[in-house]
Amino acid sequence: MNWGEFVRQRRLSAGYGLREFASLVGLQPSNYNHMEKGRMSPPQDKARLDQIAEVLGMEHGSEDYHELMDLAVAGKDKLPADVAEFARRNELVPVLLRTLENRKPTRQEFRELVRRLNESLSKPRRGGEDADGASRT
Repeated sequence: MNWGEFVRQRRLSAGYGLREFASLVGLQPSNYNHMEKGRMSPPQDKARLDQIAEVLGMEHGSEDYHELMDLAVAGKDKLPADVAEFARRNELVPVLLRTLENRKPTRQEFRELVRRLNESLSKPRRGGEDADGASRT
């Protein structure tokens, strides 16, 4: 499924016509139509994609939200807008990605890493410690 098909299905399920939806997300109906049909690239900026997700009732961080972001850059040599923004805000993300690139984990090792990371991050943090483990005092 491509971005246009994905968004079209959700738009129709939400009960929006093409023109109404385009207006709600700040796009010209003709341009938006071209995006749905795959004749024009979907928006690449996170703010516009977030606006589309919000109008479609997608919760930030949900599976649908991530798919919207991922499909917007499918076939391009780019990171999804939400991932790129996160990487810009966190200087250790490039270090993590380079470490993974150097270690070349298998798909199963990646899955295990994600499982362990989710498990670890779901535990309550000790008082006075922020997200990177540094003491706030």
